[in-house]
Amino acid sequence: MILKKLIQLPLLLMCLNMVACQSQQTATPLFPTYTCLKTTAPIILDGKLDEADWQNAQITEPKTLFSPKTPVDIPSTKVRFLWDDDNLYVAFECQDLDVFSYSDQHDAQLWRGDVSEIFLKPSPDKNHYYEFVIAPNGTLYDAQYPSRGAGSMHRFKKWSSNAKIVSQIQGTDNNWHDDDQGYIIEMAIPKSAFKDSGSFKAGDQWTYGACRYDYGKDHEKQLLIMTMPEAPHSGYHYYENYFPIVFKEK
Repeated sequence: MILKKLIQLPLLLMCLNMVACQSQQTATPLFPTYTCLKTTAPIILDGKLDEADWQNAQITEPKTLFSPKTPVDIPSTKVRFLWDDDNLYVAFECQDLDVFSYSDQHDAQLWRGDVSEIFLKPSPDKNHYYEFVIAPNGTLYDAQYPSRGAGSMHRFKKWSSNAKIVSQIQGTDNNWHDDDQGYIIEMAIPKSAFKDSGSFKAGDQWTYGACRYDYGKDHEKQLLIMTMPEAPHSGYHYYENYFPIVFKEK
């Protein structure tokens, strides 16, 4: 009996080691959770972010360089979220020495110039997600996708979120002869925009990706910056690595 147990013990240890290795390989990566607080007073869209709620909001910063692959200095980007019974609020503060808005036409290919982007995925069990692309001049491209493989932007950009945006540029837009400081974007997305996936409420957890395109007179290539630690495929649409965002009341 003792001999039998001695034989079984190494086999048991080997099985436990295999299970541990598999768990390490398949474990879901732990990403920082953003706590999106409910506002305590009305938010006035003016591109200033001077309300107390904005000042108290948590800050998340896209710091991963998706492109180019060679190391470069990454400009500062501060992103904040808030919510109330009617809207989801998003704010960007972007350092940018050469502000460049590609177009002032809604749903144009704004990423041919500087943009800030928010991707929102309400459910981990469904492929449905949303994209909001904002140029420094406040122009918006918005789309909702039932899945990544459902079709291109030309099919889904017809949808409109009816989001309201105010931007402030510290410098001059589309003038590379001077040095700019950057730009601020303040956006209110109506709760009704998310009716196809279920609107947010206190206690809900979604996931998000915050990203930028930054063109500049000193860049050899445009900078693509994101919160996600990596995007093996699908670029900014790689929602497997979006960060959690939890809606919370004060």
